[in-house]
Amino acid sequence: MLDIRHHDLAAAFANVGRNHPYLAFTLNSLCNLDCVFCKPRCMPDYGHKDRPLTASDYAAIASEAGSWQVRKAHCSGGEPTLRADIVDVIGGLSDGLGPGAAIGMTSHGNLRRGLSVEQLQRAGLTYLNVSLHSLDPERSGTIMGGGDPRTTRETIDTALALGLRVKVNCVLQRTYLEDGFTVAELARDLPIAVRLIELQNIGPAQALFDTEFISEAEVRARLHDWFTDAGEVSRDQLGVRSPGQYLRPDGWAGSIGFISNSSCATCSDANRIKITPTGVARPCILHNRDIPLKAHLANGTLADAFAHLFQAMLERNTNDAWQGFHYVDYDLRWDRMERPEGAPVLPLLPVINTGTAQPSCARRDAGER
Repeated sequence: MLDIRHHDLAAAFANVGRNHPYLAFTLNSLCNLDCVFCKPRCMPDYGHKDRPLTASDYAAIASEAGSWQVRKAHCSGGEPTLRADIVDVIGGLSDGLGPGAAIGMTSHGNLRRGLSVEQLQRAGLTYLNVSLHSLDPERSGTIMGGGDPRTTRETIDTALALGLRVKVNCVLQRTYLEDGFTVAELARDLPIAVRLIELQNIGPAQALFDTEFISEAEVRARLHDWFTDAGEVSRDQLGVRSPGQYLRPDGWAGSIGFISNSSCATCSDANRIKITPTGVARPCILHNRDIPLKAHLANGTLADAFAHLFQAMLERNTNDAWQGFHYVDYDLRWDRMERPEGAPVLPLLPVINTGTAQPSCARRDAGER
């Protein structure tokens, strides 16, 4: 079964009825802000000692992914716009995946001097996810460790004017709940999808979780009047692949959705191929079927790497070790974080194509954040 041609593997994946995979690139660990629930500068690998992928590497990965019918790439960080070559990275992904591809990015919206949304859009960016947790400059600064929500709002307005789809990510904390609701209300007049995100009991947020966590169920109850006559917006229409319901309150231009990985997490429809800054590809965020891509880039064997990825994703539908669910969405932003205990480790895949190098699977420890 493992020597099957790649288009047959792609067809086999399509036959299971799950969303087709997309590329989810973490471009860096650097950020010039310091959100209280993230605090990247506390991480042991902050700044990356290892050499990250280059713009040409991203273009090559996207080109191979396109032959597997992948039509979406998303970039996050850290803050991806801090990369000096970010415009080239976006351009390489757009060229590699080809016409009609969705190329997106998550940013705090306070772009560095010399970089503009217009440049990103011309390079091929089609949608922008903006992190915004309060519209009040002082309270926003407390939450995010800097930045200015007024600048973020200008970024949103510019993106909309350029025809980009815009989603706003707002992490809810009990102390700042009304701030979150004010952010959500931007969707009353703007054609955006505001995503209210539950705090997760991981990393720096563990110190906040007991006092600051508020569940989707409680938030829905508080926003009952908004949702009484709301209509549902399809995820396909929004370009969203994560589980969850998106609602457009009556008379609103935009919609509100929830990302609730603490109270009602599921990965039954997960379809991200996570790729770290140094080029480690992971078809699942908790289980070890990882492939360092740099060797394949050097040897011209990316087709073997993608065959391994698609085979691994197919097996998660039938192998009990994948479990089919998880309670925490470990973000895998970086390369050297300690894996959580207790996740079963699957065996390595054998060589996919005779005569080619076997994909190098990652360390045999349990799940990685």
